[in-house]
Amino acid sequence: SKQQSTKTFFLLQLQLPSISHNMDLSGKPWILCTLSVLLTFLQLHLVRRTDGESKIVGNNRNHHDGQIKATTENNNGTNIDKIMTPDETDRTKSIVVAARLGLLETSPDIIETINKVHISIVISHCKDSVSWIAEYIGHKYVTIKDITIYSKCGKEVDGIDELEKGLSVASTNIIVVTQPNVGRCDHTYAHWINEQYTSIHEQTNERANANDIVMFLKDTDRRRNKFLPIDLLFTHASKSGFGCVIKPKCACNVGCENSLHMALMQHRRESLESFKLGDYHRTETDESSTFLSKDFPVFKYWRDEMGFTIPQSETVPVCYGGQFIAQKKQVLNQPKESWQKMETSLSRGNNIIEGHYAERLWASILSDVDNESARAVDEALSPHMASEVGEAKKECGMLGMLFIRKDAQIELP
Repeated sequence: SKQQSTKTFFLLQLQLPSISHNMDLSGKPWILCTLSVLLTFLQLHLVRRTDGESKIVGNNRNHHDGQIKATTENNNGTNIDKIMTPDETDRTKSIVVAARLGLLETSPDIIETINKVHISIVISHCKDSVSWIAEYIGHKYVTIKDITIYSKCGKEVDGIDELEKGLSVASTNIIVVTQPNVGRCDHTYAHWINEQYTSIHEQTNERANANDIVMFLKDTDRRRNKFLPIDLLFTHASKSGFGCVIKPKCACNVGCENSLHMALMQHRRESLESFKLGDYHRTETDESSTFLSKDFPVFKYWRDEMGFTIPQSETVPVCYGGQFIAQKKQVLNQPKESWQKMETSLSRGNNIIEGHYAERLWASILSDVDNESARAVDEALSPHMASEVGEAKKECGMLGMLFIRKDAQIELP
């Protein structure tokens, strides 16, 4: 135990002069020096560790430990007073809580880590240029294996040359596939997962491919100013299995102020389950007569019908915007039958309520989170919730979204 280790350290410290005398170390100062160094190391180790955790005192804003920033304040201005420094491959509750509550910081060796795995990019295309993707990812990530572009609106795909040059991807590894215009980006992603499921299973069994990543992106970079920095996005995928491209934002006039509050991916599960929309028009050409589903009037009915496995917790994550990344192996946490059901359901039409349900499900079904970690998020979040998008604001589409104050003192497990 920590108490026993501390006691041993001080006993050794007190006995060092006696040990030196009894062993007759005259003429052998190197032995005494070695003992002193070992004791100093032990002292530092005991000071830094508290039952597997490190207590950070003061503001070490520029120090990173590789997973969770060793500081009392993160980039969003949210304070934390305990952090952990787990091993690179560990899936710890602290990492999950940090990722869900916006506390996870960029790993200093993320470029080296990601360049050891293969990256696949899946793009749902309608009419916009895809050139922005090369600029967003940048030239430092050099292991992009393949890019699959699903063209759904009968338009020529612009920006392929920029992808080839900017991301150093051979033209033979960039494939354009024509698809019917159904289900929007969510159908595209479910289709790719269905096609690749068996291949991912085989590749994941090979140690070298266990942590390969897939990026699911749309052709538009709308809300680019809300995008997570690419290094932090890859850190989320590497550490928690999933990363959302677009950062949560204050919305819906529920008492959330950008200067005081931080919007979270986390939503109250009970509220989210009752999510529904009466109608939705993104463009003038959207067909609305088939938008609603008689079988699935609310989110919960559709989610349950798909048969995905989701951790039991009071809050669940939602990634808005239809752009995210995940470790490929995360798709194997769900049965293939569920992915098939999802693709079929999203084939009902173009502008359909099922697409909005899928948007609210991706983070839950592709994150590397078990029941214990999901509940740890609840426990860490519960004392600090400032507001919630409730039933009165359901028309804004973010029903159940939670907010915390930026000065909240959040303690990680």
